[in-house]
Amino acid sequence: MHTVIRDLRYGARMLVKNPGFTLIAVLTLALGIGANTAIFSLADQVLLRYLPVPHPEELVLLRSPGPSPGNVNSDLDEAASFSYPIYKDLRDQNQVFTGLLTRYAIGVSLAGGSQIERARGELVSGNYFDVLGVRPALGRVFSAQDETAPGANPVAVLSYGYWQRRFAGNPGILNQTLTVNGTPLTVVGVSSPGFAGVQVGQVPDVFIPITMKAQMMPNTSELDNRSDAFLALLGRLKPGLTLAQAQAGLQPVYRQILQAEVPLRKISQTRQAEFLAKPLLLETGSHGRQILQHDARAPLLTLMAMVGLVLLITCANLASLLIARGVARRREIAVRMALGADRWKIVRQLLAEPLLLSVAGGVVGLMLGSWALAAIVRAIPSDIGATGLNPTLDWRVLVFTFGVSLLAGLLFGLAPAFSSARVELADSLKEQTSTGNLARVRLRRALIVAQVALTTVLLIGAGLFAHSLYNLKTVDLGVRPDHVIQFSVAPELDRYSPAQTRALADRIRDTIAVMPGVQAVSAAAIPVFQNSDAGSNITVEGYTFAPNEEPHVLKNWIAARYFGTMGTPLLEGREFTEADTSQSPEVAIINESVARRFFTGRDPLQYRLVFGAGKDVHPDIQIVGVVKDSKHEDPRDPIHPFVYLPLAQLKDLGRATFYVRTAQDPGVMSDAVRKSVASIDASLPIYDLKTLTAQINESLFTDRLVAFLSVGLGLLSALLAAMGLYGVMAYTVARRIREIGIRMALGATREGVAWMVLREVVRMAALGLLIGVPVAFAVGRFAEATLYGVKAGDPPAYALAAVFLGVLALLAGSLPARRATAVDPMVALRYE
Repeated sequence: MHTVIRDLRYGARMLVKNPGFTLIAVLTLALGIGANTAIFSLADQVLLRYLPVPHPEELVLLRSPGPSPGNVNSDLDEAASFSYPIYKDLRDQNQVFTGLLTRYAIGVSLAGGSQIERARGELVSGNYFDVLGVRPALGRVFSAQDETAPGANPVAVLSYGYWQRRFAGNPGILNQTLTVNGTPLTVVGVSSPGFAGVQVGQVPDVFIPITMKAQMMPNTSELDNRSDAFLALLGRLKPGLTLAQAQAGLQPVYRQILQAEVPLRKISQTRQAEFLAKPLLLETGSHGRQILQHDARAPLLTLMAMVGLVLLITCANLASLLIARGVARRREIAVRMALGADRWKIVRQLLAEPLLLSVAGGVVGLMLGSWALAAIVRAIPSDIGATGLNPTLDWRVLVFTFGVSLLAGLLFGLAPAFSSARVELADSLKEQTSTGNLARVRLRRALIVAQVALTTVLLIGAGLFAHSLYNLKTVDLGVRPDHVIQFSVAPELDRYSPAQTRALADRIRDTIAVMPGVQAVSAAAIPVFQNSDAGSNITVEGYTFAPNEEPHVLKNWIAARYFGTMGTPLLEGREFTEADTSQSPEVAIINESVARRFFTGRDPLQYRLVFGAGKDVHPDIQIVGVVKDSKHEDPRDPIHPFVYLPLAQLKDLGRATFYVRTAQDPGVMSDAVRKSVASIDASLPIYDLKTLTAQINESLFTDRLVAFLSVGLGLLSALLAAMGLYGVMAYTVARRIREIGIRMALGATREGVAWMVLREVVRMAALGLLIGVPVAFAVGRFAEATLYGVKAGDPPAYALAAVFLGVLALLAGSLPARRATAVDPMVALRYE
């Protein structure tokens, strides 16, 4: 131990003697470690971290792929949605779980005292907290007695974070009444700190018994409706039971449940066999429901790979610097060895410097990583399903950073240490060039080629992601988002009936329409570019479906002048008007895709359609217009067959999103719009108030983040590669001053000498490019799934990377080349 401390002290003294080298090395390493720290922290929170509950490895998610006649409401996977009756049957009849819970996320209007706000709620079963093993921080959590009968359990449990944020941790909230969606609920407890639900990125503020569905979700089907699949199920396996054993044990029970469902749900003979063949699958639930993970996994793994490459480039650069430093110290090392110093002792002492640098770089990297993580988390929009991410580093990330720092120290320290310890005593003591120095030059050149190759991969990757983002930003959306502001209201949460909601929507549109600067205003039941949609099978007059043809289309309910407001061209017929009411004949507008598919060679305005299928279904909705195809869920979304219906003819209207086209900057109208809605109903919260352009940008957040970080990492790696090229060529020129002087004395021109230096730079850069291009193509093939309209062999990305690296290489070699041409032959001949 004493020897190690002495070596570290010696290494520290040597670093202090060379502050310039030390500062550059620490900052370079800190950039690489900081980038890895920030991205790893995100990946850890989203992909790696277990739910903060006892024995999370026992939790499983339930899925049942296959036909599910009726309504399916899912935020990702229809196979993971179950009806409440099926949940109860599985809960009561299974022999594999110690408990089976259910939950469903909802938005709520929450009033406590004089303040009304929109919050995140979660409908949960009475055994929710018991199955998860979550204990209360205050009061109690739910039990089976809180899930007795529909509407009979008006209680609530607050999440710990919401209790702290909204009520400042006041214990007096216990047994107090909060009005949630117009229903008084008694607060019976607060969940334990650190628990934020079972879905990463979706942090509930208030938990409510599932039996309060009718009060929390007005205008929806009854809880016991077997055709309404909207619940997610999580179970806790009995101790010692494997996933495969539990899955096998559930199949007979599930088969019996499905058999009982057939007559109750009136499933047709043609679909019975397929319905009864549905399996019940179990997947690990240790990380919670994989919603955010589904979309974030590929981008995060891509970024982890990219920051890993940056760290490798950083290590190669530092190794090159240490080799040059070792050459400068070869006489010192030779003297020590001539005096009897052991070679391994010298290696150990030389390793002390990179280890100290790695520790210092790790400390600075932690600070940079913490800043970068906080900036990324702050930039994440609140409504993309990624709330609750921690902007601070925890002990897991500290351990990761410590490990990365030590690994980096070994990576860039071992080769230079062994290389510096291999000296020819006679030549080094006489300060003459030796074959060992040539070996070091070759090693430095190899490191530079590796840097250029890795930089090529990063630059091409950055080009691919940047090109993908450009395609997404310039894709034809079918709407004109400029000068449009949007906002949403959910009157049903304030006990509005559908008729009252329709009247309210009309008043809001009429009020805003007369505001100065407003050109048009309309509304829709389902907002655009928010990953939300509705769909149904369709029957079209005069069209016969093929046996395996998919009859499914998407639909939305819109108010008058919607397409004019959104800037979507009307191709044929008319838009909806104020005359299209709940009392008037049902009408529809279709998009181009529907017209091409069902009405080739026919005039669609002469036909009708209806939602649903079967012999008893007859088309009775008159088509009155055809509009241009447009995107709906997000810019990545392919064009779908789409049918639009009048908002006034939506029988269970409970919420709406309004779109206002202005003649001025829509951002300045936010306050005026909010005041207009408040003048109609001051207790009605509005949410998602933003420009349509901002909404589209938020839907592209992941693509923008990956493109921005990949370009930044590519530029950083290019800078490091340029520094490495400059360093090795500056050292090479210094070594060859005598040779250059002889060449010039024998008649070599300055241009020839300059090209001699630049030729070496070009050779290393070209070799790095040749190695990096096929690697980048292979990596691009894996990343194609995350790209939009871009293939792995995208020519612009490769061309730009090659040109950029070529320019950098010439710039990095130009200064050493200029120094070489400035050599005075007379001085050089007297060199050494």
